[in-house]
Amino acid sequence: MRARALAPCVVARFAQLPDIAAFLSVAYRSCSLPKQRPHRSFSTSHTARMRYYLQILSTNTVDSSPAVLLHFDSQRYLFNCGEGTQRFCHEHKVRLAKVKNIFLTRVAWDCVGGLPGMLLTLADAGSSSMRLNGPNNLTHFMAATRHFIYRQSLDLSTFEFHETKGEPFQDENITVHPVYLAPEPIVSPETQNAATNGPDVITFSRKRKNESQNDHLICKRAFLRRMFPVDQGYHPLSDHTGTEITDVTIPAGEGETATVVAMEDIKDSNEDEVVVPRTEIGRLGSARLPRTEPDHVVLSYICRGPNVPGKFNPVAAQKLGVKPGKDFGILAGGQTVTTADGTVVYPHMCMGEPRPGAIFVIIDCPSPAYINALVNSPEFAPFYDTTNGNHVRCVVHITGDGVLSDPRYVEWMNKFGHQTRHFIISRRHNPMGISYLAAGNLQHKLNVLDAEVFPLPYFTNDPEEDLRTIMDLPKGAVMATPLTNYIIEPAPKVDNSEALRPFLREEVSGLAEPDLISCIKKDIERRHATSSVVPPEKDVTIIPLGTGAAIPGKYRNVSSTFLMLSSGNVLLDAGEGTLGQLFRHFGPDMMKEALRNLRMIFVSHLHADHHLGVVRILKYWDEVRDSRNPQPLIIVAPARYQIWLEEYADCEEFGLKHVLFLNAEDVRWNASGTDGRDEDVEKTTTINTLKKTLHLKDIHTVGVHHCPWAYALVLDTEAAGKVVFSGDCRPSEDLVNAGRGASVVIHEATLEDDKVEEALEKRHCTTGEAIQVAKSMEAQNLLLTHFSQRYPKIPILPNDVDDDLTQVKVGIAYDLMRAKLSSFWRLPLLVPGLRALFPQDDNDGVNR
Repeated sequence: MRARALAPCVVARFAQLPDIAAFLSVAYRSCSLPKQRPHRSFSTSHTARMRYYLQILSTNTVDSSPAVLLHFDSQRYLFNCGEGTQRFCHEHKVRLAKVKNIFLTRVAWDCVGGLPGMLLTLADAGSSSMRLNGPNNLTHFMAATRHFIYRQSLDLSTFEFHETKGEPFQDENITVHPVYLAPEPIVSPETQNAATNGPDVITFSRKRKNESQNDHLICKRAFLRRMFPVDQGYHPLSDHTGTEITDVTIPAGEGETATVVAMEDIKDSNEDEVVVPRTEIGRLGSARLPRTEPDHVVLSYICRGPNVPGKFNPVAAQKLGVKPGKDFGILAGGQTVTTADGTVVYPHMCMGEPRPGAIFVIIDCPSPAYINALVNSPEFAPFYDTTNGNHVRCVVHITGDGVLSDPRYVEWMNKFGHQTRHFIISRRHNPMGISYLAAGNLQHKLNVLDAEVFPLPYFTNDPEEDLRTIMDLPKGAVMATPLTNYIIEPAPKVDNSEALRPFLREEVSGLAEPDLISCIKKDIERRHATSSVVPPEKDVTIIPLGTGAAIPGKYRNVSSTFLMLSSGNVLLDAGEGTLGQLFRHFGPDMMKEALRNLRMIFVSHLHADHHLGVVRILKYWDEVRDSRNPQPLIIVAPARYQIWLEEYADCEEFGLKHVLFLNAEDVRWNASGTDGRDEDVEKTTTINTLKKTLHLKDIHTVGVHHCPWAYALVLDTEAAGKVVFSGDCRPSEDLVNAGRGASVVIHEATLEDDKVEEALEKRHCTTGEAIQVAKSMEAQNLLLTHFSQRYPKIPILPNDVDDDLTQVKVGIAYDLMRAKLSSFWRLPLLVPGLRALFPQDDNDGVNR
C-alpha cells in the first residue's frame, strides 16, 4: 500500500471543473429561442404545457435504499438504485419503462446494489437503451457483473464524469452538473498502527504505477459490449444453445492473461442430456478486469430543468398582421401562422422572454467527513443569493449518520433561503416502517393461522431520532416520505397524495373461514401435546427469506433461506433484499446475533436472483462480527463467483478479506479424484474448518441440470442428519442418491404440474416432481419453495398431496416463516387453512 496526501488530489480535481455560474449562463442562452427559423412546423406545446416533478422513491431503511425519480412526459431519470428499488417500484406500480438515464452518486452497494436486477427487468420489459452516469469505477462495477448479467437486446453504455473533466450531462429536458466531494483525510487501520504516518494521509491500495485509466476503460467496455451485444454473441447463462463462437480478443490487466479456450458442454448426470454450452464470456477462461481501487470521492448533482417559454403576446402578434381568434390559439399552441399578405409568423416572434429552468439539487453526504468539502464548495455559491435568479426549488439530502447533528451542515442548509424545500433522507430519522405493504398484510394474516410458524415482522413507525430535535433546521426541511412528489413546474408544490402511508396492524383485513382455522388450531394443540421433545442441539430452524422465482414480487422476495443449526448459521442463496428480510424477521438486535453466528454462505448458481444480496450481508457481517475472537465465514459457490466478489471489492471494502472461499466443485458428490495431482492443502484446510465449525460429518455439492455451474447442497450434520437444498434444477437422480434418508429437503417447486413443458424448457421443477424427489430420497420432511411469481400466495399443489403426508411431510414456504425440524409436523396441518385464506381466484400473481 502507498500513502499519499489527499489535498493536492482534491485541488487538482476541483481545478478541472467548469465554473458553475458560467455553465448555467451558457445553458440558459443555449435554450433561448432564435429570432429566425426555417420554414417548418414548430411546436412548443410540450413546454407550453410543461409539467415535471421529483419523486422521493425510497428512503434509507434496511430493506430499501435512497432513490429519487425525476418525471418528464418523455423520459424518467433515476438517481441511485440500491437494493430493494425494483421490488418497491413493483409493489407501488411505479413505472420505470421510460428511464433512459441513471445517475449514481457513489459506486457503493447502497447506491448500485439494485442496478443489475433492475437492468435485467427493464430489458425484459422492452427497454432498448440505457446510459449509466456516475463517478470513477462505474464501468468497472458493471463489467464485473459479466458472469451473471447479459441482455442481447439492451444497448447499455456507461459515462464517468471524469472522462470530460466534469462537464455536465445535457439533453432536451435537464442539465445535470456533477459536484465532486472528497472526504477529509481518513486514517486506515494500517495507518493508525504505523508510527511514521500522521493523520494527514489517506491510504489507498493496489494502485499500479504507470496505469492508464483510459486504457482500462477501453478494456472494461469491451466486456460490456459482450454483455450487451445488441444482437451479437451469447452469454453462458442465456437460453441460447446453438451458435458457433469464433475467436474473440479481450484485453487483460497488466501482468494478466486473457485466453479464449474451448470448453466442453456441461452435462447432467444423464449423459445424453446436454444442459447448455458454455459460450462467449464463458470461454474467456480466467480473464480478469484490470485492477482499480475504491474512490472515496462522491458526487452530488446540481440539476436545471428546461427553460419555460414566455407567455403569448397578443399585441406583438397583431403587429405582425395576425388576426385575433383562431390564429392566436394556433400560435400559442406552437404552430406557425400565415397572414393574409403571405407573411409566415413563427410562435417565438410573439412570445415573451423565456424563464430560466428550475434548479434542484441531489446531495449525497455519507458521513461528517464530507461536510467540509460540501460547505466550502464553490459550485454551490451562486445559489446562496436568491436575488440573482438562481433560486433553488428543492434539495434532496441523502445523509449518513452524524451529518444532520453537525452544526456546519445545518448552517449550510440555511444558506439557500427560506423558499427552498429540503427533503431529508437519513437512516436515523426515517422510520423502519414496512415498505412492502402487500407482504406485511399477508404475514399478519398468516400469523393468525399459526403465530409460531408465522411470526409477525418487525417494524416501527417511529424514527430512531426525531427530526424536530435538530436545532435551526430550515423551515422548509421535512423528513422524506416514500412516494412524496415535489412538483417543479408549472408551479412548485409538495404533493403527498401518493405518499406511503404507515403500515398499521389494526387495518389488516379479516380472515376467511374462521371456523376452519379454529379447528386447525385445535388440531395443532392436540398434536403438540403428544409430540416428542427434541433436544435443541438436534434441532434445525429453517427461515425462508425469499420464496419467489426470478424477480422480487409483492408477496415473495427472490431466493434465500436461513438455517439455524446448534453449531452455527447457514445462508442458502441470498437474492437482493436478503438483509432487509433478516431485519424484518429478527429485529435489529437479534439480527446482529444471527449474523455474528453466520458460518457459511452457499450460492447455488450464478443467476442474479440467487446472490445479489450477498455483498450487503457481508458488509453488515463485517460490522457486527467479533473481531477480537474471529470465527470463520466460508462461502461455497461456483468459482466464477469468487472472481465477481474480488473484482467488486476493488470498488468498495465490504469485509471480503475476512472470508474464506471454497469452490463448489471441490466438494462435489461422486466426483473423480485428483487425477494424480497433489491435494490442495488450502482447500483441504477450508473443508476441514467448515466441517469442524458446523459439526458436519460431511458436506457435498451436487451438480444439477439448470445452467452452467449449478449445484445443490447436502449437509450431513452430526446432530440432525442430512439437510438437503436443491437450488434451481430439474429432478436429479444424483441428488436423490446423495441426500438419501434426509431429515429435511428444501426443494424448488417453480411451476404447477400442468406446466411440465415449461419446466423442461426453463430447467425447473413442478410441485409434483419436487414431491417425488423427496419420496425417492426417503426424506422425512419437504419444504417447497422458489415459486413462480404467478403463484404469490399459495402454489397449486397436486390433488393427492394430502394422501401423501404420512410418507413425507410437505410444507409450503412463505417469506419470513419459521419452520423447526422438531415441529415440522405442523406444516401439513396448515395446508387446508392456507387454501381457505388464499383461494385460487385470489392468487393475484402475474404470468412470468
